[in-house]
Amino acid sequence: MIKKNMIADAPKGYRLLILLVIFGVLVAIFSIIGSNIVFSEEESTDIDASTIYLPFASEGSLPLICRFGVNVISPISDFDIRPLRVGWYADYASRENPARPHGVKYVQTIRFSQNGDDYIANRSNAQIIDAVTANPGSEWLIGNEPDRRDFQDDLEPHVYAKAYHDMYALIKGEDPTAQIFAGTIVQPTPVRLTYLDMVLDAYQTNYGESMPVDGWSIHNFILNEVSCEYDSSNCWGAEIPPGVNEPFGEVLAIDDNDNIVLFQERIERFRQWMADRGYAGLPLHLTEYGILMPDWLGFDDVRVNTFMNASFDYMLSATDPVLGDPNDAHKLIQRFSWYSTGSDSDVYNGYLFDSDTKQLSPMGINYANYTAAITSETDLYAPDVASESVSGDSVIITATIANSGNLNPLSHPAVIRFYDGNPAASGVQIGPDQFVSLSGCGNTQSVQILWENIAVGSHKVYVVVDALDRISETNENNNINQQLTITINP
Repeated sequence: MIKKNMIADAPKGYRLLILLVIFGVLVAIFSIIGSNIVFSEEESTDIDASTIYLPFASEGSLPLICRFGVNVISPISDFDIRPLRVGWYADYASRENPARPHGVKYVQTIRFSQNGDDYIANRSNAQIIDAVTANPGSEWLIGNEPDRRDFQDDLEPHVYAKAYHDMYALIKGEDPTAQIFAGTIVQPTPVRLTYLDMVLDAYQTNYGESMPVDGWSIHNFILNEVSCEYDSSNCWGAEIPPGVNEPFGEVLAIDDNDNIVLFQERIERFRQWMADRGYAGLPLHLTEYGILMPDWLGFDDVRVNTFMNASFDYMLSATDPVLGDPNDAHKLIQRFSWYSTGSDSDVYNGYLFDSDTKQLSPMGINYANYTAAITSETDLYAPDVASESVSGDSVIITATIANSGNLNPLSHPAVIRFYDGNPAASGVQIGPDQFVSLSGCGNTQSVQILWENIAVGSHKVYVVVDALDRISETNENNNINQQLTITINP
């Protein structure tokens, strides 16, 4: 992602100044490496019926928030990230044994480069398999800004489709519980949605099916889109995706880098694109964004923090009953990550830590102050219940349990019960107790029972989440689901 370097021989610190003289425009040269979340919880059935379980927090700190993440461009051990309360981080790599300080989740990323009509992955298949098997249930980003020429993965659409197909098969073959996220484009603008449409078309043509995804990943920088072949004097920003023959996309000014209206419009546009392509309601993770423009271009700490707060406010509150994730209270964005831990010696703005002291920068303090004020939330419910007949009077009932809270993860398993009839009116429990322990942000877990020898007639099946009422929840009124009726004929 980032700026086209027009003066390769100039010292790095002076390139922008030279461009100001030559072209008379403000041009910033940036090169960012884009990003994702590992959720693998163990179950326990040791339930103390006399205890109410509150959010877990390690000693001396507030609980981690699954929605908030950070992009790491130097070892995460360089910083004390606890004040940020981030629930996850990405460092643009895939690792067999990633650092997880204080229980923070790690998102795996596979990087690529193009070689003719094929691709080269930055890790061998054997290395990827080692990382997969060592980290079951992890979330994987396939590629980092494949739509960014020169500076990032730089893959033509048909090549990205091939890389995605191969990595999806490799990872899922080793771990069916792995979560695979596609996309990770620089920004969801029309010209980049054209790029993704070309990816989907290539996948359909080459493999005879729609591209399978567990969710989509995007970045959302507010950057200029002009082809350097079309106008080399104004091609700073995101350029035009490889394989897309357009002279320009969104033509923006540097001052637009913190345009919150554009930021919001792009997220809503991408959610609509997902729905139009058959991916409605799937998770959407904003795996990298922030302010890249430096202080000397007018983006001081106050301005950066104003944008940061506005973006947090929006993503924590934006919902849509049609486009949002039904497993996450219809929120548009499930998780997001600020670029970056960084350092104040970087060309890029938004750094959360001071490079010398390793202490929080003014922007890091703002991030920490924002998250410190967030209330811990758990909200368990059953968005979907289905049945499958196994004989004339026996069925398997499966319920999807979701958590639209904001924690990583539950401090204790919740009890799930199935009933024949309303449990508040003499309904009879079907089968044994089931248990779930899952993080918030729309994470789900399926539970099922086999119901045998069902009596002839119509049966309303109720699913009761947190049946012992021992989990403190923000909404205690959505724990009962009655959307399934089973009829057994004589």
